[in-house]
Amino acid sequence: MKEESPSFLKIVYFDEAAAQDYLDITNGGRLDWSTEENKKRVAQILAEIEAQAKGGFNIISFLKGSISGNIDANSSGEVSKLLDTTIKNTLLTDYIAKAHKDEKIEKFGNSGVYAPKNSVTLYKMYSSYLSVVPKDQLPFDIEKLNEAVLGERGYYAMLLKTESVPSSVLRFNINAFKNNYSLADLSKMNLTYYGVKVGICKQAELGIDQEFDFQGKSPKVTAESVLGMNEEVLNQENDLVVYDIVLAGVKA
Repeated sequence: MKEESPSFLKIVYFDEAAAQDYLDITNGGRLDWSTEENKKRVAQILAEIEAQAKGGFNIISFLKGSISGNIDANSSGEVSKLLDTTIKNTLLTDYIAKAHKDEKIEKFGNSGVYAPKNSVTLYKMYSSYLSVVPKDQLPFDIEKLNEAVLGERGYYAMLLKTESVPSSVLRFNINAFKNNYSLADLSKMNLTYYGVKVGICKQAELGIDQEFDFQGKSPKVTAESVLGMNEEVLNQENDLVVYDIVLAGVKA
């Protein structure tokens, strides 16, 4: 029997914007909250907020007071946080339930990841350690170097430890990590990943020296590669499928 909706013990990474876009597309637009089913969901969300707030709190009274301007800033801020958390939790559970059944969403189970050699991702992981070294002890300005190399980059590529010959590239949105996790933490964990295929690349193209080489190159055919004598070159010429990761966590 197929699992209806898997549960996660811990969420390490969740790209909320990507998940919302996915739900909007698969639902044919934003959810219609006027339907009977979604009215019940709204009632559940409001009841949960009331339960988490202080005793005697009534969400309807709060909303009326908010409209009339009779709610103090502290109370408004606390309820806004509860509302934000509850909505995000609802988004997470909705995404897991729908994406789990969608064959277009690729699932990678119980695997660690690592940064490709000589990649921007590897540099990003090391750069955080370099920042603790006093500036006068470095032969270069680390802030300017980071700005030049990393720039406005939002996504970083990792490879799966379970693939002895790489065939997949997992890209992570640097702003989607939860609970202060980072790229470096991913290499120490075995997680389940949900991702969307966005393209293909060569392994060699993940190197920092290939970062701005936008022109495709034909694979080099050599006697060594034909005879299977240079496995590293062959691996680098294989097409790798690139996935943008939406969710990563410890599956129950």
